Parts: sequence; structure tokens; C-alpha cells
Amino acid sequence: MTRDLNDTLVFLRVVHSGSFTAAAAALRMPKTTVSRRVRELEAHLGARLLHRTTRKLRLTEAGAAYVERCGGIVKQLEDAEDAVQRIRGTPGGWLRITLPFSFGATWISPLIAGFCSQYPDVRLDILATHVPLDLYDTEIDLALRLGSLPDSSLVARRLGSFSTALYASAAYIEQNGAPQTPDDLRRHRTLALHQARSESGYAWPLRTARRKPRPYAVDPVIVASDPALVLDAARAGKGIMLAMDASMMPELQAGRLERVLPEWIGPPQELNALYPHERAPSAKVEAFVRYLKTQLRAGIKAD
Repeated sequence: MTRDLNDTLVFLRVVHSGSFTAAAAALRMPKTTVSRRVRELEAHLGARLLHRTTRKLRLTEAGAAYVERCGGIVKQLEDAEDAVQRIRGTPGGWLRITLPFSFGATWISPLIAGFCSQYPDVRLDILATHVPLDLYDTEIDLALRLGSLPDSSLVARRLGSFSTALYASAAYIEQNGAPQTPDDLRRHRTLALHQARSESGYAWPLRTARRKPRPYAVDPVIVASDPALVLDAARAGKGIMLAMDASMMPELQAGRLERVLPEWIGPPQELNALYPHERAPSAKVEAFVRYLKTQLRAGIKAD
């Protein structure tokens, strides 16, 4: 048994953070202290746990085995800490969140400072990715996801929904004309997201106030995982995109984009907060979800 559990916790933080510098910042201790504690743990175990290079850290075989067996310690201690904080009524500890990149940059990033001011004992670790991470195999506490949700054992807390519509630049309309019906979209240059693809190809579900939604085929010239990656192309007149109305408001106001087929709307993008069913929502998770619901109310149709 290691002589000091803190050495193990420091080592696990280095592995999770990917560097001694990031771990030192997260632990609020000098980098020299972090390095010393890892060396002392290696000396106690009689094995090297990390390959250290100037570019990155890599686990040795012994290090990987040690992490596999000790990886849950940090989470268990944080859960115990959260239980105490529940009694105290003060959320605290690390809150690890995953979310889509452009949504996080546009909607969540401006809210972070306010949340930190309101809950100074909570530390945030945010991972922006479109890859749906397995919350059972990671230390992620909460996932924010847009769109329809597959069946899963995750608990979904619906925060609201964003309306969507079609947008293009005036230059595109001048050069290519505006589609008159959704069926015309097949003959237009379109900018789509990967999620619009099905077994039969790419399609956008569209509807009017009087018509039920149905998929209309599109033949995209650019496909991406994030709307931010096709926005510049839309501004430059390279095609029509389906996007959230709230995110496009600055584009409309600046005259960079305009609505296409204005009587037609796309599918609402539901915003959900997800966490594993087996984990009761911690005080920090509850605080963050409650804060988001309040702050996002002005920009989305909140529940």
C-alpha cells in the first residue's frame, strides 16, 4: 500500500490533465511539488509509471496497470466530498462537462464567469467534442447535447429547444436564385452537418405551419461536424445551410445572411443535460443545470 494516498491522487491528476503543468494548475500547487510527488510514488512502487518527453507524457505498462486499478479513486473521493457539500448546502469540487464545440463557444462560454462567481467552490473541466463520450467509462459528470437522443441508460434533463431554418447569403441568391420549394434544394448547393445523413443520403426535415415535417433530399458540397465550420462558406455565397435561428440572428442583423424559404422551418434542436442513471445528480451538477436553465431562457424556448 502506498505510504501517502495524496501521491496517488497527484499522479492520477497528471494522467488526466496530460501534463505536469496542467495538473499543477488544477491542484493549485507548484509544478516542482507535483513532479516530486510522482517521483516519490514511483520510488515507493519500484517502477516507472510515466515516460516523460518534452512533448507529452506516456504511461508505461506499469503506469497503465496502476491507473486501471486506481482510476476510480478520484471520482469516489469527489463523490464523498459532494455528499458532505450537500449537507453543507454548498456545491464544490471538479465538475467535468462535455459539449459540442461551437454551441459551447457561442452559448456556454459567456456564462462560465457568472457561474464561477456564483459557485466559487466549483471547478470546471470542459471538453468540447462532437463525439458522444461514454459517461460510464469516463470521469465526465455531465454531457450537454443537441438534437434527438438515442435510447440509452442516461438520464436526460431537457433544458429547452432551438428553432432552425434555412439561410444563405445575398450573393448566393443573386448568383443561383432562391429555391421556391423544398424540392428545389436538391438542385442547389447546400452546406450540411454529418447528422443530416441517413442510409438514403443527406436530407433536411422541413415543415410549415400547415404541413407535417418530411425529409427533403439535399446534395451538399460541404459536410462538417460543427455548424461553425460551414458558416464562413455560407457567408461567402457557397451554399444554403440549415442552422439555429438564435445563432443566426447576428448574421441577419449584419446583412451577411438572409432567410431562404422563410415559411419553412427545420427540426427543433433540443438541448439536454445528460448524466448516468446510476449516479444521483450531485450538488454541483444540479447547480450547473439550474444555472443554465435560468441564463439560457432568453435565447431558447426553455422548459
